Amino acid sequence: MKCAIVQPVVDQTVCKICNAKTSELFDFLLLQQHLAKLRQCSNCGFEFIENPIWLADSFLSSLNQFDVGSADRSLIVAGFVRSLFSRKQASRVKVLDFGGGDGLATRTLRDSGIDCRWEDPYCQPVFAVGPDQSEINHFDLVFMSEVALHLTDPLEMIKSLTARSDRLLMTAVVPPEKIGTDWWYLMPQTGQHVAFYPVETLRWIAKHLSLHLLTDGRFFHQFSTLRPSFLERVMFKVPQLAMLRWKLMEIGDLVRRGLGRHKGLTASDQDSLGRKVL
Repeated sequence: MKCAIVQPVVDQTVCKICNAKTSELFDFLLLQQHLAKLRQCSNCGFEFIENPIWLADSFLSSLNQFDVGSADRSLIVAGFVRSLFSRKQASRVKVLDFGGGDGLATRTLRDSGIDCRWEDPYCQPVFAVGPDQSEINHFDLVFMSEVALHLTDPLEMIKSLTARSDRLLMTAVVPPEKIGTDWWYLMPQTGQHVAFYPVETLRWIAKHLSLHLLTDGRFFHQFSTLRPSFLERVMFKVPQLAMLRWKLMEIGDLVRRGLGRHKGLTASDQDSLGRKVL
């Protein structure tokens, strides 16, 4: 299950990222009742739905049933995050799952030994997500899994999160050069997807905020205040290697678990919950 980070909707047609003029690409029917207008910025290329007044209401539980890929996506994103750190780094980094929804990605990372915290002002987690995120002032990495596409003011959110972290990883399917009403990622049956990020938009954001950008050009994108490491550059250039690295790490974890040497946070989280009950 995924909940939204729903920002206030401002009724305007200028670009929500660079404030330049925009033009309407086309309109289409959302939720079988709203006429949505998709606009594109003439300057940074950002594409967004104009004035999505239905956005907050679209995150009803009855509509979340359409997100059948939520669990699989959470595991893939958790695996990609895990691949960005060596085993030694993983034992000391602090990570935040922002807009973490049901908490599956957070729980997966904590089980692997990464101190990942969960934050979502619009959801309660289904899984045990460990200690509160407020205990940490600054993170090594914040990630947003399928959150950026819900934002009506994405630049301010990116500013806010990069102020709290050295790196901001976000997932968002990059739109094709020529987008039509049949593009699957518009998801008209839910009305939840209102912001779309071509690579040129990501580059504009990085330049405007003086951040380093890494992107695979398809789904994974990272803004960083630090110069990206060689490992990070490789993982984004060839994300298939990131998935392979993740799976090899999982095999290593299973072997260490069998030998009684696994250093995940599962047991410590269980102990903490037990003390709260007592």
